[in-house]
Amino acid sequence: MSDNHSSSYPRQLWWVAALSEEVTRTFTSRWIADRPVLLYRRADGSPVALDNRCVHRSYPLSSSWLEGDNVVCGYHGFTYRPDGKCIRVPSGETPPPDAQVHSYPVVESGPFLWIWTGDPDAADPTTVPDTSPMTGDGWTVITGHYEIDANYLDLHENLLDLTHFSYLHAGNLGTDAWASVPVQVELSDETVRTVRLLENHEPPGLYARVMGLVGHTVDRHAVATVPTPAIHLALGRLVDLQPETDRIDYNLYVIHAITPISENRLHQFWVISRDFAVGDDSVTEQLLAGTRQAFQEDVDALNAISDMKRRDGRKDYRQVSTTSDKAGHQLRRLVGRAIRRDESGARVVQHA
Repeated sequence: MSDNHSSSYPRQLWWVAALSEEVTRTFTSRWIADRPVLLYRRADGSPVALDNRCVHRSYPLSSSWLEGDNVVCGYHGFTYRPDGKCIRVPSGETPPPDAQVHSYPVVESGPFLWIWTGDPDAADPTTVPDTSPMTGDGWTVITGHYEIDANYLDLHENLLDLTHFSYLHAGNLGTDAWASVPVQVELSDETVRTVRLLENHEPPGLYARVMGLVGHTVDRHAVATVPTPAIHLALGRLVDLQPETDRIDYNLYVIHAITPISENRLHQFWVISRDFAVGDDSVTEQLLAGTRQAFQEDVDALNAISDMKRRDGRKDYRQVSTTSDKAGHQLRRLVGRAIRRDESGARVVQHA
């Protein structure tokens, strides 16, 4: 497989713009697929996403302020409604008809604020992936956000090939045996799914500590689904083969929302939900510390890989792939197909 990536992203798609908790009455600015985006909430709490660029002289609206629900540009005072229409210019003249910043369709669902980057008329809120079962009652949730210097498909490949757990995350998420677990890859026209099962083995260090399974043997299940290029849904389940209580299985849902900032930079919004030790702050702190350590290892690895690709001037360098890369290869094909549909003007069907 070549080092070269697609030169664009699917536009007719819902991407995650932010964790819901990040967006308030104070402006949040994000770059999403090479576009500057301004995020905030109206007084009633509903979210707004506008192009973060005043139509007058391109000043960033995130360096401006709110009057009620309207954005006042901090450079020359052009004022915009939440739908992007300019309603006031400082001279008092009627705003020109084309004085309007782009307004993006947004949907708040589960822990995320989703943004539609394609044709607004094609935005269908019912196709936003449903993450509510992973963050509802009976679960304790932790969240986070990273920006990584890598192509967004590189992170997808990292998450689909879990052999790296045994090396990059040794002693935390990985065990010696985990790298050799066969992976079952299930493919459809729009979805990639992987299934792994390691039977009768020691649990990884982090899970053993937070689940109280030190010294036990377990069956370890890992199921990952990529329903769209915007999100990776993973279930980690450990079944205790030496239970000392009525508790037998322990479940972790991990959601990675992956949004391109540019060709070589991405947002990773992550959410982890657990159904054990619900509400136990000490377990939350242990899980949060271990998760941050593992994710930082991923960040450092992807940054190092990107730096290698940028600095190595060989244009004919080719990477070697193995069977563990099958899911990542298939995802790249699905993304390429979506981009071609965008270019042809066809509407992309996004599965929830």
